[in-house]
Amino acid sequence: MFSYLNSEVLPKLIPSNSRILAAVSGGPDSVALAHILYSYQQQNPDQKIVVIISHVNHKVRKESQSEAELVARLARQWKFPFVLHEFDAKRYADNRGKGFQEAAREWRYARFKEDMVRFGCNLLATAHHLDDQAETVLYRLLRGSGTAGLAGIYPCKDKIIRPLLSVPKEAILEYCLAEGLPYALDRSNFEPWYDRNKIRLHLLPHLEKEYNKRIHEALARTAELLRWDEEYINSQVNEKWEQLVQAGAEGCLVDFKAWDEPEAILSRILRRAAAMVSGEPRGLEYKYVKLLMQEGRKTGWRQDLPDLKVESTKYGFLFFRRELEQKHKQNMIVPQDWEITLVPDNWYQIPGSNLQIGIFSEPQTDLDLLFGTEFDRHKIMTLDSPLVCRSRRPGDKMYFKNLGHKKIKKVFQDNAVPEAERKSTPLLVYKNNVLWIPGVSRSDCYLPENSRPRLYVFIARIRMTAPN
Repeated sequence: MFSYLNSEVLPKLIPSNSRILAAVSGGPDSVALAHILYSYQQQNPDQKIVVIISHVNHKVRKESQSEAELVARLARQWKFPFVLHEFDAKRYADNRGKGFQEAAREWRYARFKEDMVRFGCNLLATAHHLDDQAETVLYRLLRGSGTAGLAGIYPCKDKIIRPLLSVPKEAILEYCLAEGLPYALDRSNFEPWYDRNKIRLHLLPHLEKEYNKRIHEALARTAELLRWDEEYINSQVNEKWEQLVQAGAEGCLVDFKAWDEPEAILSRILRRAAAMVSGEPRGLEYKYVKLLMQEGRKTGWRQDLPDLKVESTKYGFLFFRRELEQKHKQNMIVPQDWEITLVPDNWYQIPGSNLQIGIFSEPQTDLDLLFGTEFDRHKIMTLDSPLVCRSRRPGDKMYFKNLGHKKIKKVFQDNAVPEAERKSTPLLVYKNNVLWIPGVSRSDCYLPENSRPRLYVFIARIRMTAPN
């Protein structure tokens, strides 16, 4: 098993000249990991691999100090630089309002990140093994996770490597015995206080005895298969993200076209947008994702969510942080009466929005186009006044061939445009005749005829400014 690690696993996970921060608690798993890295380093001096040991003393158990001393002694023996972190884990958990295990993990990984910067490390090595993988998959299955969760622990992701992920716990203990490696045992791992402990101590042994003698391998195989699927789906999400999402310093704007995508794509886009805005890497809970999928396309729909707000606007579905709500409202304020004279082959920003409008002799394909319409070029160019884009005014009407003129208010009502959005909706107008309401309706005036030359009018997004 461990010869396979040296010949197959480690060469793939550890490039030459790597600087590795190894998280070592003092238990058998992490001690075995550190020794395996030491042996690999010694056997491959030409690879110029550097290993630094980082240990966290949670100050929870009376054995914590002796465990820290054990790890420090091993680091000296193997000539690894050693970093010790100490903190009151229980107090930290209480102050953060989180469970002990979640809060302690959060603190540990924050310190590991700092250590990697301090020592110029490009990899963080942790000692997760096959039994951990099985426990994680089963734990997430019981919580109702999707493929992202059931894909389990990744052998390599976000600069974190897990060389022992395919190795059973029993084999790790045998390795420590064979190599004469001292290690500490955390007694709290054998007490059924936490759900993970219950799974490890009761549920997995029961499944192994009554249903599948190789349950650990079966769950790890399931995780690997789902990981393949998840990686492919995410590659598709990445493509759609580039096409459908504007991510900037003040939020994420998701094109309503995302709702035409399969649910597997849409749900991940929504979850990713929420995570980007809120800063919560796990994203939204299932119930919130389902809510956005069902309601998010309804114009004017708004919702408070944990750490953020969402709103369905005429420009798309907007995610923004609560503290930016007032600024968002201010940015959406449109002057009471505004007008832009449109000169062909130019773009003009529409007041109070991140949109621009332009008239062109040729189709436009190089921008993020949102709406478009066409007119007969000869008819438009021979008008005695230019076309304008402006706000709604009293008396505005639109002509329809079989109906005659209809008041704009009635057009808005017939197309279910919310009252709050009517004032800010731009209109394309010739004199007092409304020719086009982007995304809502267009007049039957100056329709293009057969193969006669045309003028194209487009509404396009102005890209949001990315954060520094």
